[in-house]
Amino acid sequence: MFKKLFIVAILISLITLFFIYGGPDYLNFDSLKQHKDQLLSYANAHFWLMFFLTGGIYILSTVLNLPGAAIMSLAIGFIFGRWYGVLLATVASTIGAVLVFLLARYLIADWARAQLEKIKSTKDIMDKLHDDVFGYLIFMRAVPLFPFWFVNMIFAFSSISTKKYAIGTYFGMLPVSFVLVNLGQSLSTVDSMEELFTGEVIISFVLIGVLALITTTLVRIRKHREIAEQNK
Repeated sequence: MFKKLFIVAILISLITLFFIYGGPDYLNFDSLKQHKDQLLSYANAHFWLMFFLTGGIYILSTVLNLPGAAIMSLAIGFIFGRWYGVLLATVASTIGAVLVFLLARYLIADWARAQLEKIKSTKDIMDKLHDDVFGYLIFMRAVPLFPFWFVNMIFAFSSISTKKYAIGTYFGMLPVSFVLVNLGQSLSTVDSMEELFTGEVIISFVLIGVLALITTTLVRIRKHREIAEQNK
């Protein structure tokens, strides 16, 4: 119990320090535009140091559920380009998500699962999740409608293994990260977030969601067919 309280205290302290020292003032579009030349210059001079430092900040912001994930992805795309940027964004977000997943399982999963099972509606949802947990993970990761922290938490209460969770998170986040990182390369030509998220970009996110839904549905159908054949 002491270990759990100690971990919670550390997390709360880090979040508090982030806001006390004006963290939100740095993780926003205006700040990124203002400092983009300095960031790009430093990255050109110290590429790998900047690469791993940025990855560490991304992982920490994910673990603490700090605002600015989209800004981080845009900055990564602007600083490191398409391919290095996609690699960094997907790996860092996956590592951060897995850490949250493990922390949630260790700290509150048993208690939360017991509470959810007391409510019929949530129990039904958890039962459905158990039937095809990997497919649901891919879909919820690929559709930006679901908050990142929510997906981390809900799957921590499921039966999915850490390995499957990491794989599903990586491939589910890959198309979303690709779009955001590519948008980051246009950072020097726009003056607001609204100019980045055009109708074409929104359609891209919709198509990603539709593709994820079709893929997971086909996998689910195939799984049910295999089970039906085994039961014959």
